[in-house]
Amino acid sequence: MTRFGPSALRRGFALPLALFALVVLAMLSAFLLDGALQEVRISRGDVALASAQAAAETGLADVLVAPADTSLSSTARGTLWQSVAAHGADTVRVTMRFLGGGLIQTITSARSWSLGVRADASTLALLRVQPDSAPGSATLRFHRLPGWWWARVP
Repeated sequence: MTRFGPSALRRGFALPLALFALVVLAMLSAFLLDGALQEVRISRGDVALASAQAAAETGLADVLVAPADTSLSSTARGTLWQSVAAHGADTVRVTMRFLGGGLIQTITSARSWSLGVRADASTLALLRVQPDSAPGSATLRFHRLPGWWWARVP
């Protein structure tokens, strides 16, 4: 004789409930782990980009502190000069385009790697070759133009 009632409905209820709870917990864990891995990938890209931007800015700073040659102020308009330097995982390229009258367009671009992620950054600057402002100095220096003289290139 089969009994129908509350006791028949409770039989076998715990195992499906436990399996459902385990599946929900496994899916939640998988989603959280995927989110954590995405954050790690994003942070690797941020580190590589910050390193590339710092290298590009350092390349521009190196140009600004370097003494200029007298031939730079009389270089023909449209002439390109390029220099490449590698420092570990960073590569910095400095390109100067002479615009005439001692005015120079300078582009410093850098490539950096961080844990397998590559990032590129560039900086554009307008410089002028002028005599050094220090008293008694006869050397030429690169001077930045007033106003918006440099910008990051996207």
